[in-house]
Amino acid sequence: MSARPRSRRQEQVQFATELRAAGRTWPEAAAAVRHRYRVNARVAPRLARGLSQRQVAELWNQRWPDDPKTFKNISTWELWPASTGHAPSLDTLDRLAQLYECSVADLLADLPTHGHPPPHPSPAPASPAPAVGADLLNGRAAEPLLLTPQLASTLVHRLHDVRFEELAQALIMWVQQANPGLNRRELLLKISTALTVAAAAPLLDIADADERDRVVAVLDDPGRLDLATITHAERVLQHYRRQGDVLGPQIALQTALAQRQVIADLIAGAPEDLRPRVLTVYAELSQMVGWQLYNLGDYRAAQYYYDDARTAAHDAENTELVTYVLCTMSQLATWQNKPRVGIDHAIAAQAWAAQTDSPAALGYAADVAARAFAAAQQHDKAQRALEQEHAAVRDMAASPPLASWWYFYDESFYWGTSAECALVLGTPEKALAAARTSLPMIDPTNVHNYAHTLALQSQAHLQQGDIPEASTIVGDIARISGINRSPRITQRIADLRTALTPWQRSRAVRTLDDLLASYRLTGSSSTNKS
Repeated sequence: MSARPRSRRQEQVQFATELRAAGRTWPEAAAAVRHRYRVNARVAPRLARGLSQRQVAELWNQRWPDDPKTFKNISTWELWPASTGHAPSLDTLDRLAQLYECSVADLLADLPTHGHPPPHPSPAPASPAPAVGADLLNGRAAEPLLLTPQLASTLVHRLHDVRFEELAQALIMWVQQANPGLNRRELLLKISTALTVAAAAPLLDIADADERDRVVAVLDDPGRLDLATITHAERVLQHYRRQGDVLGPQIALQTALAQRQVIADLIAGAPEDLRPRVLTVYAELSQMVGWQLYNLGDYRAAQYYYDDARTAAHDAENTELVTYVLCTMSQLATWQNKPRVGIDHAIAAQAWAAQTDSPAALGYAADVAARAFAAAQQHDKAQRALEQEHAAVRDMAASPPLASWWYFYDESFYWGTSAECALVLGTPEKALAAARTSLPMIDPTNVHNYAHTLALQSQAHLQQGDIPEASTIVGDIARISGINRSPRITQRIADLRTALTPWQRSRAVRTLDDLLASYRLTGSSSTNKS
C-alpha cells in the first residue's frame, strides 16, 4: 500500500504512476488526470508527470536552445483559451507534444468540436466524486465540511507544497472559464474573506508548535523579540503583497492593517540590534496599506500611510525602501492629475536611489519620473527618464534585486510605462508596440498589472480608431475583474467605455455592453483620468 500523498501535486503524480503501472499510456494517464482534477488538456500532461511550469521550460530549453522559453510562456499557453492566455502555435503544440510524449490532438482534447456527434458517444472516464472545493467552484451545494484535527493536519502538510503562483493561476482559470451566470464574484469574496480572516491571526500561521509558542511569547513581551520571529514576519510579507495583486485591495487591506498593528506593538520593546529590521517591516506594511487604499480610491488615507511608511523607512535608515516609498508617492500624485507634485517626489526618489547600489531602485525612480514628466507634457525629460530606466532594467539582469518589494518590477513594467507615456504624449502606434511587448512578459497571476497593461493596449487601439479591437480588449479586462475588482481596474473599464460612446451603436460596442452587464460593470466614468 502506497503512502498517503502529502500534497495535491503528489496525489496527481501518484494517481498517474498507478495508471502507468497498470499499462496506461502517457496520454491515457493525462486524460484521466484531466477528468479527475478538472484541468485543461494543456495542463494535464504536465501534472501527470509531476512537472512544474519552470521544469517544462527547462526541458524545452535543453531541447531547443535557439528558442528559449520561461515558465511564463508555459503559463500563458496553459491559460488559453481564456482571454488571459495566448494561443500556442501549431509548432509550439508539436514541441509540447514531443515533451509530453503525446499527440497534438491530445493537447486540444478539451476544446469544442463543430461536427456531428457520433451516434453512440462513449462515456467519459470514470472519476471519483469531486472534492468539496470543486463543488463550491462549480456552484453546486456541498455537504458541510467538518475541520477535524486530522483534516487540519493534512491541510497544513499540503500547504507546504503549494506554490502561490499555481494556486493563483488555478483561480484565474476557473473564473475565466466558469458560466457568467454564476455569481462568481459573491462566491469568490466569501471564500477569500474567510481565508483573509484566518490569515489575519497575527504571525501565528506557523506549523511548528515550538515556534508558534515562541511567537506568542513575543506578542506578550516584545522585549523577547528574536531573529527567528522577525525573519518569519519578513517572509510572509511577500504573500500579503501578492494577495492584493490577485484578489484585489478589498481583501488584502484587512490583512495588512492587522499585521501592521502587530508589528507596531513590537517596535518600542525591540532589541537595539533588531530595531532597524522591525522598522523596515513596519514601513513595508504601512506602504502596503497605502497602496491598497490608493487602489480603493481613498487617496487622502493612502497619502497618510505613505507618509508614515517614509518616516519609518528613514528611521530604519533603509535608503532603498525610502526610494520605493517616494516612488509610490509620486505615482499617487501623478494619478491625481498633480504631475508637478509627482515630479517633486520622483526627483527625491532618484536622489535617494543614487545612494544605493540597487538597479531596481534606480529604474523604478526613473519610471515614476517618466510618468510624471509625460503627464506634465515635458516630452524630452520623459524620454530621458525612460532611457535611464531601460539601462537600469538591463543592469537588473546581472544584479537581481534582493529586496522583496521589487518582486513586480522587471522589463515588462518598463514597456508598460513606455506605453503609458506614449499614450499621454499622443503617439498611439508607439504605445501599442510597447504594450504588445509588455503583455507576454507579465506574470498572468499578477492580475493588477496585467489588467492595467491591457487597458493601455485598448486605449492605443482606440486612439488609432480600431473600435472593434479596443472593445474586445475592454471585455477581456472585464473578465479579469471577476477575480480582482479593484476600483482602479473598474475605473479603467468605465473610462474606456465612456471613450467608446461615439460608437455605442456599433456591433462591437453593443456586444461589449452585453458583456459588461453580465459582469455587473455598467456605468460611465466618474473621473477625468484615462
